[in-house]
Amino acid sequence: MSSLTLIGAHRAVSELLENRPKSWDVVRFKGLFQRLDRRNIDLSYEMLSLRSTGEVVARTEMGGRQEPDEASLPKYLVTEVDDLVVNPMWLIGGGIGVSRRAGAVSPDYRVFRSRGALLPRFVHHLLRSQPYLDQYLLYTRAQTTFDRRVQQPDLDNLPLPVPPLEEQRAIADYLDRETSRIDRLIEEQQRLIEMLRERRESAIRAVLLRGLDSDAPLRASGSEFLGSIPSAWNVVPTRHLCTITTGNEDSGNATEDGTYPFYVRGREVLRSNAYAFDGEAVMTPGDGQGGTGKVFHYFDGKFQAHQRVYVFTDFHGITGRYFYYYLSTFLRPIALAGSNTVTMESLRRPLLAGFPVAVPPADEQARILGYLDEQTAKIDQMIAETEQFIELSQERRAALITATVMGRIDVREAA
Repeated sequence: MSSLTLIGAHRAVSELLENRPKSWDVVRFKGLFQRLDRRNIDLSYEMLSLRSTGEVVARTEMGGRQEPDEASLPKYLVTEVDDLVVNPMWLIGGGIGVSRRAGAVSPDYRVFRSRGALLPRFVHHLLRSQPYLDQYLLYTRAQTTFDRRVQQPDLDNLPLPVPPLEEQRAIADYLDRETSRIDRLIEEQQRLIEMLRERRESAIRAVLLRGLDSDAPLRASGSEFLGSIPSAWNVVPTRHLCTITTGNEDSGNATEDGTYPFYVRGREVLRSNAYAFDGEAVMTPGDGQGGTGKVFHYFDGKFQAHQRVYVFTDFHGITGRYFYYYLSTFLRPIALAGSNTVTMESLRRPLLAGFPVAVPPADEQARILGYLDEQTAKIDQMIAETEQFIELSQERRAALITATVMGRIDVREAA
């Protein structure tokens, strides 16, 4: 207890540390780790990066990241196997882990080496446990990139439990084994979700191109991507099927408990106390964080829209829900196939206006919609149940790590 008093107030971890096994000590981070400052001056080390999962990987595996300028490369910090790598600007998101490979990491990171009282594998589980992630959040001053940086004095004073070395080894063995089991199960469920989504997309795509009547005569659509379509269908540019407009609001005008849905540039739907549209509509962002050509919404009623969100309304010759299925399935592949300049970073109105839609007769649209609603509802339910299973598994994993590194589980009995 006296050591905790000397360390000071650490609300996220203090209660857990106070209830630790009597044989465990508590020591400040600074007393357990040496900060390293060895630089990759001769560029002999492989460039590494730190994932939010705590895994230190080759920078080339991260994909899509801007490469550093050559002048900064000699400043990169060298990390050896079993060193602790910390991204102080993303500690709250899991930017901490023990490296299993040697290399060079960003000079904005910090690299530490255990002085011997803590085993690296135990450290990895301990400093990534939920109480410590919560503690890093308490250290942050704000959520901007600079102000959320955890300052070194705070990290230096972070209290850590120090079990006997043999017990640390037993804890690390137990957690390596148990978390690997949970991780494999989660990976299997994630693959199942991918398979279900592929099945969903395939079912929608097939019906939107050929209908439900497998014996229907076909004709050339005039579009290389669409290929042949039922002879009773027409290919119509979007501009002849609906009105294309945009919203006129900014995300900053959202109201947390607003009356109406507010469609913005990301996947999340905000709320607003005002509305600019009333009726059946399909929405997709012209750009934004959600991924252009990947985010689509259907709504029938009063709503608000961002100034960079395209809104399709006043449908004629096609129902809004049918158009939603079609646009969300084919906009991205058709736009990419039909233009050498479209990168999908930003959608332009002429591209949307000329987007070709294969339109069945009204009665066939209704039958196709009924079929798609039924089929997608089944698959969506399976996906939702699988996602819930993954969430529960992740919660169980986090709880298991916390209980074990804090001494609440006797790993000798659990072995």
